[in-house]
Amino acid sequence: MDIRDSKRGLRAVMTGVRSGISSESRSRQSLEACMHAEREVLRPLRARKGSKLTVFSYLSFRDEPDTRPLLRNCVERGDVVLVPKVAGNDRISLHLLPAEQDLVSGTWGIPEPDSHIPEWPVSRYGEIDFVLVPGLAYDLQGGRIGFGAGYYDRFMAELRRALEAQAKNGEPVLRAALAFKEQILSGLIPMEEHDFKLDLLFTESGTIYIEGK
Repeated sequence: MDIRDSKRGLRAVMTGVRSGISSESRSRQSLEACMHAEREVLRPLRARKGSKLTVFSYLSFRDEPDTRPLLRNCVERGDVVLVPKVAGNDRISLHLLPAEQDLVSGTWGIPEPDSHIPEWPVSRYGEIDFVLVPGLAYDLQGGRIGFGAGYYDRFMAELRRALEAQAKNGEPVLRAALAFKEQILSGLIPMEEHDFKLDLLFTESGTIYIEGK
C-alpha cells in the first residue's frame, strides 16, 4: 500500500477513536497531561533559562486534548504565549494569545485570533522555546499524524530555518503534544520526508520522552 493511502486509512481510524472518547475522560486526561507538562518540563525549563518562556500552542477544538489549562498556567507565570491563525491556503501565522473576546471562529470553525491582533514576525521565531502541536495519533518514536493539511509541517520548516538563520544556541526548541492514551500507538506511524517528529508526549500518566529521534 502507498504511504499516503496508509496515512489516509490511519486518519480515518483515529478520527473515530478520538471522537469515541467520552467528554469526562477527555477533560480528565487533558488536565492531567497539562499538569505533567508544567511540573516536569515547563517549570524546570524556566529555571534553567532563568527567565520566562516563549510558548507556541494550538487552540484546542472539539474533541482535541484541551490546551486551556496549560495556556492559563503559562499566562499566569508571565510566559509569552503564541497561537496560530490560518493565513491563506498553505501556512499558519503566529499571534500573541488575545483575550477571549478577541478569539473568533476561523477555518473549519477552529478558534483563532481576530484580524486586528498583530502577527508575530517570522524573524522572531528563534525566540520560541516550546511548541505544542495537535494530532490524531502518535507513536513512541516521535511519529505524529495530523489531518493531512500540512500546516504544522510547514510551520516547523519555517521555525527550523529561523533557528538556523539566528544560530540559536543553548536549549533546543522542544516539540510536544498532549495525547489521550487512546491516541498512542504501539506500532510506527508511516512518515514521509517532510513530516517532523516530536520530543515529548504529555499524557494522563506522565511525560513520555522520545529518545534517539
